[in-house]
Amino acid sequence: MTTLRKLRLERHLSQGALGEMLGDLDYNTVGRWESGECAPSWENAQALERIFGLSAKALMSPIPESERAGVPRRSDVAW
Repeated sequence: MTTLRKLRLERHLSQGALGEMLGDLDYNTVGRWESGECAPSWENAQALERIFGLSAKALMSPIPESERAGVPRRSDVAW
């Protein structure tokens, strides 16, 4: 799990809602970023930095297991 996912969930945003904030991106794109399957483009990384107030590098870094308490698993989140 990445910091991006944690912060998105803390703000009660779905992957689709974040994608729309970034210019009508598909929710699958955001999901691939969160899973580490791929990274956002430079433009999207800059937009994510503005939205969340962290560097793209920080947003894409994994959250240590010890800090995952309280962050819902994918199966626990109902949109």
